[in-house]
Amino acid sequence: MKSMAAVVLAGGLLAAPLLTVGMGTASATPGTCDGAGCVPYVAHGAQVGGSCTQNTRYNFGMDAAGNTLACSSRSQWVSSPSLVGVRTLREPCGESAGVAQTPDGVPLKCEAGAWTADYWVMFYG
Repeated sequence: MKSMAAVVLAGGLLAAPLLTVGMGTASATPGTCDGAGCVPYVAHGAQVGGSCTQNTRYNFGMDAAGNTLACSSRSQWVSSPSLVGVRTLREPCGESAGVAQTPDGVPLKCEAGAWTADYWVMFYG
């Protein structure tokens, strides 16, 4: 019985450090970044009026001059406000005039002081 208790105790002492290995700290704003260059899945080399594949996620493109474009409901690239980076839904945005994308690809606009999902271009543009 004593040897069994020793094995259980030793197993517990060995398991405790293993539980903390690989455990990172969570960020208050996961996946945010500033600037268009860090936004994932942006189509580069897009052209206003050019053909694109319309989606509800990851729908931004950049032209050769660095202007932001969005793929419209007609599957054509259209001009868009500047892409400011990756933001989280309902994160405060102040008075930002640009657009953003969530870490999982949802297009956002700054509305009433918070980043809000914006599907207008994809469905009506």
